[in-house]
Amino acid sequence: MKTKSKMKWLGAAVAALLGLAAGRAEALTGTSSYLNIDVTIVKTLSVSVNTVNLSSQAVTWSGGATIVSPSTVTVTNDSGFFAESWKLNTLANAFDAVAGGAGWAIATTPGIDTVEIQAVFGPTVTGTDCTGAHFATPSVEPALTAGTVGYTSTVLNDVTWTGGSGTFGPDSGTLLNAGSSRPLCWKMSMPTSNSKTNQQIVPIIVTAF
Repeated sequence: MKTKSKMKWLGAAVAALLGLAAGRAEALTGTSSYLNIDVTIVKTLSVSVNTVNLSSQAVTWSGGATIVSPSTVTVTNDSGFFAESWKLNTLANAFDAVAGGAGWAIATTPGIDTVEIQAVFGPTVTGTDCTGAHFATPSVEPALTAGTVGYTSTVLNDVTWTGGSGTFGPDSGTLLNAGSSRPLCWKMSMPTSNSKTNQQIVPIIVTAF
């Protein structure tokens, strides 16, 4: 009985294999055949500010509640081929340009030796006048911190920008196409009391992701 059972099992297995082989052969015949080219994408992202990795704007402060950037900077997806998203952040402190190390604190509200920094992206085509940018809506133009804020159609996107023209927001969803540029303006709310005398460098960090 055991021998008969084994033979029966072997017969069934052979029949199944023959059927599978026949099925495969049938599947591989026909009037159309295919070569599938499997492209693995290695995405290299890059973003520039005024066409470089490190850019600066010089301003002077002799008192007053705020400073607005004197002109726009241009942020560009210079990856060459790949769409990317952008996010902004800053650091916990400004740099002391003379002594080195930490300078002003950077926070969500100005205070003693403490600044607040906001930034917005403008439309695809605009002039260089940041007086047309607006910073009055915290949900749209939040104060920058060490945590990142993503650029979307509703955040960091100044649809009320005046004096400019073009399309507002990323190109598609949160993505900026290769070669796309947007103007960027910032506003600093200055310390309510200042003890610093050295030049303070307040960074805005633009990151592609």
